[in-house]
Amino acid sequence: MSARATLGGGIGLLVLAGIWQFGVSPRWTQRVPPGWSTRVQYVGSANAPDPVTGAFRGSGKVEHYERAQHVISEAGRPDWIELEERYTVGDPVTGNPVFEYVTRDTIDPRTGAHTDARHRGAIALFPRKVEPRTYRFRSNYVSGIALKFERRDVLEGLPTFVFSYRGPLDQTVAYANSRGTFGGLRVAAGQVIRCLDDQFYYRIWVEPATGEQVKLEEGCPSGDYIHDSVTGRPLAAIAQWTGVTAGDDLTTRILEIRAERWKYLWGSRYIGLTLALAGAVLTAVGMRPRTGRG
Repeated sequence: MSARATLGGGIGLLVLAGIWQFGVSPRWTQRVPPGWSTRVQYVGSANAPDPVTGAFRGSGKVEHYERAQHVISEAGRPDWIELEERYTVGDPVTGNPVFEYVTRDTIDPRTGAHTDARHRGAIALFPRKVEPRTYRFRSNYVSGIALKFERRDVLEGLPTFVFSYRGPLDQTVAYANSRGTFGGLRVAAGQVIRCLDDQFYYRIWVEPATGEQVKLEEGCPSGDYIHDSVTGRPLAAIAQWTGVTAGDDLTTRILEIRAERWKYLWGSRYIGLTLALAGAVLTAVGMRPRTGRG
């Protein structure tokens, strides 16, 4: 290959590296790329109160949990999409929903943050390059909690950040607008639904490069109750419930995120870097002075 051709090839690769890194890569590797969807499955339990005593007995039935999210509108704008999330707790035998709640949110696909003024500053999805800090989280029935960074953890060789919350969560709207055994419950004026003694907990393991959820623990072991909103007095029990990613579900999720992490790192770093290095080498070779033969 002649020096001119080598130089031209090197410059071409440098240009291609710039186009990839600053033109193609940001769109391809953003938090919610075009056509994005995800589905996370895990297991848990749900327990209804005794119809006579109104108290909970036993640990409840094993249930199948699923959290599915997908883009339903992109509107041709780089900073706005509509995301639908379906949260389902189902009977593993009949497939009937015990609790199913569907929400739609407008978020920034580059960051996973809410775009509407009411929820500004909250995230629906963890961003790329997660930081060990507190995030305001709002997703489906989780109507706004402060997820604090707890620790670093490694799950089957995959590094994660753990974020957690324990405390109050108003679920009045979620129960009223859901369907299933525990769904469609509307309370009287002056009443709210929340976990007894504010024992609701939410702990999430996040892969820090991609922002993807690896593992989740959630629940209200003390039971969701209807409360008097003025006095705070519990009036009636509704449901005890817990969910956790474990076993085959956790292994499957880890494999999925390993592949996603590799894809993201190649798209955001390695492809552009490889093109740039190859271009620099060819350019240097092409510009090297040629010496005549003696």
